[in-house]
Amino acid sequence: MEKYILNIILPHLNHWGYYVLFLMTFLETSALLGFLVPGESMVVIAGLLASRGILELGDVIWVASVGAIMGDTVGYFIGHRFGEGFFLKYGKYFFFKKEYLDEAKGYFDKHGGKTVFFGRFMAWLRAFAPVVAGISKMYYPKFLFFNIAGGVAWAAAFSLLGYFAGNSWDMIKRYLGRFGLLAFICGALIIFLYFFLTKRRRLIQEKVGWIDKKVSSQIPKTWEFVKSRFSAGEWYGLNLTTGIILLMLALLSFGEIIEDLIDKEALFYLDFRIQRFIEGVISHQVTRFMVDITNLGGVYLAMFVTGTMTLYLLYKRYWWELFNIFLAVGGGEIVLTLLKLFFHRPRPAQQLVTAHGYSFPSGHAFSAVIAYGFLIYMTWRLIKSETLRFIIFFISILLIIFIGISRIYLNVHWLTDVLGGYAAGFSWLVFSIIMVNTIEQFYKSAP
Repeated sequence: MEKYILNIILPHLNHWGYYVLFLMTFLETSALLGFLVPGESMVVIAGLLASRGILELGDVIWVASVGAIMGDTVGYFIGHRFGEGFFLKYGKYFFFKKEYLDEAKGYFDKHGGKTVFFGRFMAWLRAFAPVVAGISKMYYPKFLFFNIAGGVAWAAAFSLLGYFAGNSWDMIKRYLGRFGLLAFICGALIIFLYFFLTKRRRLIQEKVGWIDKKVSSQIPKTWEFVKSRFSAGEWYGLNLTTGIILLMLALLSFGEIIEDLIDKEALFYLDFRIQRFIEGVISHQVTRFMVDITNLGGVYLAMFVTGTMTLYLLYKRYWWELFNIFLAVGGGEIVLTLLKLFFHRPRPAQQLVTAHGYSFPSGHAFSAVIAYGFLIYMTWRLIKSETLRFIIFFISILLIIFIGISRIYLNVHWLTDVLGGYAAGFSWLVFSIIMVNTIEQFYKSAP
């Protein structure tokens, strides 16, 4: 029945689809109308239509992006011009409640501009974040950046979701339903824990203080040592503890991937399923985009970022950080070569671009984590601006993800090659940072 209805509707959407998409994404993020318009669902459906050749994927993404960005802009200026009183007076006609606005203001006070970005992915917050930004008189260029970043990321994510799932309507029903149920359960659990812990914060603090006194009286030296491992501001405290935990998790992930490959368990068979899935969605437009990502982002930009950081550290005479980048990048290449020679896994057949050498782990994924991960680390160490930190973090993570996707799409790597590259690269990056900082602190504390 669903296929019959789709066959009737779809031929008439190639002319009007973009207008409907723009209108829905615009209205969903405009003031007061967010709960009444299913813009997010329309973006997924537009991606589905693009997979069937009725719409163009690139056009779907930019139309949805422009609609979302303009809708947020309207919400911002209405909030800026009319203020909170306007929404409290007329919002009741659009199912608007004061509690929604107060909660959005709470998010905004804590997270600032990031609320505009992440609010895009939260249905109830999507309509209120721009309004609150306007009411709060947020600096417009800052709002515009987070608005554009969030709009493009949101449009691309849900368009691609519909596009890659669009070859099977039954699969969409089955997996979106399961995903929605899982997302609902996880979201409800997170919200419950947040409010539970917030309401009982004072009681929890009192209990923790009581436990601290009791344990300190029983094992004072051991307990003092444990607490010092979680003290902020010192390298041998929380920083080193966090680094060791991250390193252990990364190594554990890498080991699990290797175990699945050797024992031919779930991930091993998932490689072939992903490969067959990619074969069904290959198009000239997407292939050209993936080639650009793998060449520009995975090679040239990564080299430029590494070279720029090296010159900057040399100019500023940050010798320990310079040593760190040489260990991370130079040592990483040695580790990557040894891993490839040890596993000597052949690449997939019928590659869309030419690739040489062994397949596991992915060199592009490994190097991307090293280059862009170290950029994030240096940004955290040397830059004070939270907005600039967020920009660099967001772009770096996006590049790492898309580089991995491009290698799988171009069929030069298996999924496990990319996951292994991520895990191995992150392990070596964290190990390098731990080693250099520990040596630095040792020399500084030496008499």
